Amino acid sequence: MARFTKSQCRPCPARTQCTSTADNIRTVGFPPRELRDLQLRVRTEQQTPEWKARYAVRSGVESMVNEFTHGAFSE
Repeated sequence: MARFTKSQCRPCPARTQCTSTADNIRTVGFPPRELRDLQLRVRTEQQTPEWKARYAVRSGVESMVNEFTHGAFSE
């Protein structure tokens, strides 16, 4: 984890893009390499037509379950 102090953050021209905290301090976490590699692999897979087709089915099912759960079909 990296933490930047007020004296480091305030003069930075990109500060407003980086943090909106009241004290203008930025803390950045770095995941373990294994997690980062997994995230990159999954994000790449999510761009494939096969993944998008499988997700479209799941999305439709989740939408219907949500409608039933919130009474969209009740009378």
